[in-house]
Amino acid sequence: MSDPIAHVVVGPARHGVVRFGVALDQRLRSNGFPIELRSALGRTAQGRGVHVQFTDRLFGADAVQAAVAVSEFAAMVHCSGARISATLHDLPQPSDGEHYSTRAHAYASLASTLDAVVVSSDHERELLSTIGFRGRTSVIPLPVTPPVHGPSPSSHPPSVGMFGFVYPGKGHAEVLDAMERLPPGVAMTVIGEPSAGHEDLIEHLAATARAQGRRFEVTGHVTDGAVNPLLHGVSVPVVHHRHVSASGSLNSWLTAGRRPLVASTRYTREIAIRNPGGLLLYEDDPDSLAAALRAALDEPESTWLPPGFACSPTPDQVARCYARFLRGVHR
Repeated sequence: MSDPIAHVVVGPARHGVVRFGVALDQRLRSNGFPIELRSALGRTAQGRGVHVQFTDRLFGADAVQAAVAVSEFAAMVHCSGARISATLHDLPQPSDGEHYSTRAHAYASLASTLDAVVVSSDHERELLSTIGFRGRTSVIPLPVTPPVHGPSPSSHPPSVGMFGFVYPGKGHAEVLDAMERLPPGVAMTVIGEPSAGHEDLIEHLAATARAQGRRFEVTGHVTDGAVNPLLHGVSVPVVHHRHVSASGSLNSWLTAGRRPLVASTRYTREIAIRNPGGLLLYEDDPDSLAAALRAALDEPESTWLPPGFACSPTPDQVARCYARFLRGVHR
């Protein structure tokens, strides 16, 4: 590679895919890998390889428009004599409902124009295979920053906490419904803000909590420096997004030294195998969720990782995997 690879990361700075792409770019450059961050699709230098961080919501009004935009860009890269690869995020899956077939076709169509593809889990590779893609695919998991251990279990009033953007399907409503079996003195704490267009969901959740006589708190947007103290401050951390295929918010709990309650899915079992003892898995049904919440409240120390617990993969390990992948594709 005579020239740095163009690393295309498009979208608002607070978006999870953008945050991942920027952090990866910085880690690759600090390790001496020749890469250059770009914030838009555009003309490329003759023979210069390109890697794109892709999710449909960042490249068009819908999945079809997004796939067309990047596919046309891929054709331009190929005309320049170079190769193009991409990390595909938010893979289509049946839980997308009426949008599944459209998203599946768009992702499969885009992937067919790329020289190689990265996904962030074996689960996502299965999803990509399910929609008919048989091309070159590598799995490089999302990184987990080494845990920052907090204080002993909090003496504050008990609370159940969820982290990340709030939107339908993330599991907030189901967790609050399960909390109906808990004493009303246990608060619900939402660490994050609603995704655009879903602001009304907060009021629905607040109304449910009021009907239970339960305190309901929403922090709004949280700056990087404030995340760990807030994740340390709740009694029971929960990740109940059962249709997730790669989760930055789950990794954030691990980074904070917490052992979150997590619904058992193909993806979360994959994380548990990679990090033995790092998750408190429960079966994906209301009774199991309620029982897991009760057990964690009775034994709050179970929701903390022990000192010295090593999570995998680390940011440096992920950067090394990407460096090997990019050298292999763009040599």
